[in-house]
Amino acid sequence: MLELLIVTAIAGIVLTIGALNGRQVLKGQEEAASLRTIQQSVWQGATTAAARGVSVVLTRDEHKLILKEENGKTVRTFELSKDISTNLPKGTVLTFTPPGKVSEESLDKLDDLSEPLHVKANDKTYELTISIIGEVKAEVK
Repeated sequence: MLELLIVTAIAGIVLTIGALNGRQVLKGQEEAASLRTIQQSVWQGATTAAARGVSVVLTRDEHKLILKEENGKTVRTFELSKDISTNLPKGTVLTFTPPGKVSEESLDKLDDLSEPLHVKANDKTYELTISIIGEVKAEVK
């Protein structure tokens, strides 16, 4: 009987440690997914403008990033996690022009923000840098 109690106590401790580690892994995955979503939306906007030969606009609406062609046709919608915060402006974020470049005006608009473009997830802040060819780099700050 005593052995059974000891085994049960050890199993409970192991399961508790596993559950705590699982939560940390899940938070890290949500963080990474949010950054990948932003990176992918910018990359896809640039490649869509290049492939279709039309201007493409990336807009933000609460927790969604929406890619639209210049004629208003939605190309793709990306969901952002509700657990992150970002200073990506609502409305038009970026405009992509053929041959797949981010317009200078869009980049200048982002540079004019009161603070650098960032994403906050959990206890980390990632500063984002967007290049003219649609590459997004994220650095922990």
